[in-house]
Amino acid sequence: MAVPRRVDARGFARTRVTATAPTDTPSTAFLGSSKFASMTTRLVHGQNPVIGELAAASKTTADDAPKLTIARLMERRPIAVVTHVMGTGLALFLAGGTAGALAKTCTAPLDRLKIIMQISGANQQSAAAQAAAKGGLIPAFVAIGKSEGIKGYWKGNVPQVIRILPYSTAMLNSYEFYKQQMTNKETGKLSVPGRLASGAAAACTATLVTYPLDIIRLRLSIDPNMKTMTQVVKAIIKDEGPKAFFKGLPATCLSISPYSALNFCAFDLFKKVVPEGAQGIAYASFGATLLASGTCYPLDTIRRQMQLKSSNYTGVIDAGVSILARDGVGGLFKGFLPNIVKNAPNKSIQLTMFDLFKRKIAESEAALAEEKSIWAKEGAKKKK
Repeated sequence: MAVPRRVDARGFARTRVTATAPTDTPSTAFLGSSKFASMTTRLVHGQNPVIGELAAASKTTADDAPKLTIARLMERRPIAVVTHVMGTGLALFLAGGTAGALAKTCTAPLDRLKIIMQISGANQQSAAAQAAAKGGLIPAFVAIGKSEGIKGYWKGNVPQVIRILPYSTAMLNSYEFYKQQMTNKETGKLSVPGRLASGAAAACTATLVTYPLDIIRLRLSIDPNMKTMTQVVKAIIKDEGPKAFFKGLPATCLSISPYSALNFCAFDLFKKVVPEGAQGIAYASFGATLLASGTCYPLDTIRRQMQLKSSNYTGVIDAGVSILARDGVGGLFKGFLPNIVKNAPNKSIQLTMFDLFKRKIAESEAALAEEKSIWAKEGAKKKK
């Protein structure tokens, strides 16, 4: 059971966690399933290396607490409805997904620019891709606005936003599962190689679950003839068949696995030397992202080009060699600058919004607990 040691000025709780997470906490079981109770409890109570510092320690209400109606809560304490209906675990998952969606939406122009830069050597269907191939970053950014208007900067963002919640859920739950499997049963410790392997396996699991949305997002971003997700889906099925929704999957897993593994481990190391609180977490997160991005970015460029409809690469090595021959070493790092520039505000927005949601969830828990206490006393008086 997690026991809060203290809460700093920013509202972040530092927790002390025993080696074995409780499994009998229904309010933190993901989607109400006891199967995920242990994993989700670890997320909520601070054992996950990425969001553990962010999630506030929460005290779960007992199973036999008096049941309240939503109508009563709406009348007396509306904020308590959140945890009453969803429970702490699901509320935190939705909060994380919402924060991620907001962050992605705010930085979508830079994200789209990165993708256009990455594929400009192999695909020049759009005016922005042609500008990127000829003039680079700034001309490409200007070309998006001229040819597509303001909305063009957010093209492809809808499937990205839809993808955030299931991706985060799959990533976090599978990461906890793999960590449990690789933890030394005798010592209860997880080695660095075990943590790296857990992060890599979790990334592949989450990628597999949401990969079709990534394909749809890419095609929307680069094809000027595609305006909606429905158009893209119909075109892929008609021209390429259902298998195309998983085109480039091996390259994607190969690129995301080392990235995720490095990101998790680097974050763990960096957060030990940065100041506590939101600012320190932002520093650690950005530092880990910078290291992982710089190391693994060429693989991300390769997988993006393999996802193209026109791609005829036979594999990752063939794609890498072809890009080097056509564009040189710089071709593997196209779009790296907007990717790094995007990550700073992205992480800041995500952390800030998640912290805000987390505080509201904590308020909801407190309000619900207090209202249950009042309800119980009223019930005891009626019995007398």
